[in-house]
Amino acid sequence: MNCGSPLRAQDQYCSHCGQETRNTTESFGEFLKHFLSDYFTFDSKILRSFKPLLFRPGFLTNEFLQGKRVTYIPPLRMYIFISIVFFLALSLLGGNENELASEQAFWDQFFGAYLPKVFFILLPIFAFLLWLLYIRRKSSFIRHFVFALHFHSFLFIVTLFYLLLSELLAQFNLIGINQVVSSILVLVFMVYLFFGMRTSYSQGIGKTLLKFFLLILSYGGVLFLFTAATLLFLSQS
Repeated sequence: MNCGSPLRAQDQYCSHCGQETRNTTESFGEFLKHFLSDYFTFDSKILRSFKPLLFRPGFLTNEFLQGKRVTYIPPLRMYIFISIVFFLALSLLGGNENELASEQAFWDQFFGAYLPKVFFILLPIFAFLLWLLYIRRKSSFIRHFVFALHFHSFLFIVTLFYLLLSELLAQFNLIGINQVVSSILVLVFMVYLFFGMRTSYSQGIGKTLLKFFLLILSYGGVLFLFTAATLLFLSQS
């Protein structure tokens, strides 16, 4: 019905355009069943994708590159989905910074509102730095961009967890614990990135460690320059 291609009686999907041959507009029950089927299929992919994303760094990147793309959420869709949830949560969590010490409020604003937006611009830069570090492999830019998408998706999820925990700690005026948690958060990011690179690029500890530090220094430098330029622009506007 979608493309006009001929079908056999036993065909469930069109071999030309991929549309399901069943007419879901014949009854409301079929329409609702089709909608729920699509929704819960996507929902099951979320559950299957989030566990390895959080606890198996580099695994989803390898699965995607090996062609196993039906079981898990595609990396770009995952990144966009997590970003939407993240910014929605930020809008709901805003407005409580007056309950925090000024220094802690600054870091909450930095991690919660500033960095995620910057990541949209810096994500391809992160992938480009990976391409330079592994240039001898002559792999495509997409390979490194997929890794960047998964890593930054992890950043968003863990940062969201931190913001929720920060809100809870603020209610009990536990600012000291909040500062410890933020320090642990940075360490978690570092450990995740290292093991993600080691798993995805399959190099020894020495080479991975060297490239890890080079990536941190170069990406940190880009982030610093971008932050400084933005602050300078804002101060003059």
